[in-house]
Amino acid sequence: MDHKIEIKKRNRKPGCIIAILSLILILMVVVAVGYTMYEKQQAAALDAIAAARATVTTKIKKGALSLTLEDITGTVRSNQSVELYWQTSGVVSEVYAEIGDTVAKNDVLAILDPDSLDQDVINADLDLRDAQDDMNDLLNNSAGISEALSALVTAQQDVEDAQEKLDSMDLSRASDLNMDLAYETYLEAQNDYDSAVAKFETTRDYDADDATRVKRLGDVGGYRSVRDNALAQYTWYLGQIDELERQTREATLLLAKATLADKEYAYQKLLAGPTEAKLNVAQAAIDAAQKKIDSSKIIAPFAGTVTKIDAKVNDVVAYDSSSAQRNIFAARIDDISTFYIDFSVSELYVNGITLGDAVEIVFTAIPEKTYHGIVTNISDTGTTSGWSVTFDVAAAIDDADIQVKSGMTADIKMEIAEIADALYVPQTSVLLDGDKYYVNLKQQDGTFEQKEVTIGLITGANVQIFSDALNEGDEIELDVYGEEDTGGFGFPFMMGGGGSGGGPGGPP
Repeated sequence: MDHKIEIKKRNRKPGCIIAILSLILILMVVVAVGYTMYEKQQAAALDAIAAARATVTTKIKKGALSLTLEDITGTVRSNQSVELYWQTSGVVSEVYAEIGDTVAKNDVLAILDPDSLDQDVINADLDLRDAQDDMNDLLNNSAGISEALSALVTAQQDVEDAQEKLDSMDLSRASDLNMDLAYETYLEAQNDYDSAVAKFETTRDYDADDATRVKRLGDVGGYRSVRDNALAQYTWYLGQIDELERQTREATLLLAKATLADKEYAYQKLLAGPTEAKLNVAQAAIDAAQKKIDSSKIIAPFAGTVTKIDAKVNDVVAYDSSSAQRNIFAARIDDISTFYIDFSVSELYVNGITLGDAVEIVFTAIPEKTYHGIVTNISDTGTTSGWSVTFDVAAAIDDADIQVKSGMTADIKMEIAEIADALYVPQTSVLLDGDKYYVNLKQQDGTFEQKEVTIGLITGANVQIFSDALNEGDEIELDVYGEEDTGGFGFPFMMGGGGSGGGPGGPP
């Protein structure tokens, strides 16, 4: 007999819902408890911070306050330094100097073989001699002065003669006797002229440079001039003054006077000596020729020490003025009589530095030794890099010795300000509100009152203050959080700290 077994299915839905709800409830409880604990922790932290801030104070101090720049990096250089290069082509024939040699100004360190030089360098010797001769002529022109004086005297006589001839045409009419004498003079002059012509005709066919022919031709001209003058004088006596002759004589006088003025000017100019312009031109010609000659030499431009030399005997110098090949190094000279160290300081401190200020110098390469110097130069123009502005400063090293060498780096320390009896506080206790500064002064009841102050010297950690309402030992609030939370101004004054950028923040 078959039995049917009936199985009833259970409904599990209500149980699942209850479990989920229970889990959610548990989670809510956990979150609520956790949030409550977080709020308590935050509140405790804020209370701790507030309590800490309420209790962090400092006292106003009084005493010596100084600002010292340190950890500034500088570089040593010699008083003068020059690198010398060949200026023409050729073969090195002599080298007269070695590294370490002391040389005087204009000493020749090396020279090229004259036989290997370009023609224009060889010709420079002739150009130099010619230029020097021209200069000597300008400076010692006694012969020229004599010639000018002789020409002046001749010009003066020509004026007198021309004036006399012109004046003679204004004489009163002569007597009959004078007229007769003038006529006879004219006839004699005519006869002399005719005779001279006749004599010349006998030599006309001679060579043009024959002495007799030349003399007789000259006689013809001379006698003709005498004849013409005699005729002019006779015709004048007759009342027949030649107007053209008068104009000619006036023109001759004017020309003679003009010539006299020129000769007088030339003579006075020579007496006064050569002009500066002429001397400059002559000197320029000498300098140009000498420079061309010197291009075959390496010459010391100042007294110093040879610190490097590349020139060697038999080196071939291939100089090409139109390309980079022209920079053919030969030697270097340094004037190491004085060493200087160059460094930079921040714009915040440059006005605190003056010429003559003392500096301390420490070289990494020379341990356990401190050198000293004084400031010799302060740049008037700053150099901007990002937000930083620095000024170049140079100091002469007073006690440099053989260990100090050009190009070395060193750390520099210098005190730029010092106040013996300053009232000061930490920078972080000073608050900035607009353009005014304040400190919070603690009162007897534990509260704080804001007091305005004027600031003075600022060091790396402290700042000098001025206020009639504050005294040494007064307790003020210390702003331990800096300017971000309370307006403390300490951070901006720490800009441009130590290092080669210039200027540390100062002493703690």
